[in-house]
Amino acid sequence: MKFLWWSLAAICILIGLATVWLPIPTGVPLLALGMIVIVGTSRSAARMLRNRRRKTPQINEAISWVEDRSPLRFARILKRTRPRK
Repeated sequence: MKFLWWSLAAICILIGLATVWLPIPTGVPLLALGMIVIVGTSRSAARMLRNRRRKTPQINEAISWVEDRSPLRFARILKRTRPRK
């Protein structure tokens, strides 16, 4: 099952990278969806994102902004990566 989720994440990221420069706004949401799937299925990815958020305040602010505006299921996954104090 994990292979299926990682395949879905890879497809989202590849399509997002291919369409990020197009005028149709599909690239960035697909990249974010791929990241959320990876973080949701991997503890080590969540740990790496948590460390990056702790070290880089701009990334932490951007991900917090996405947390506030995303659906509950996605927000719950991202809130797991908040830096611990």
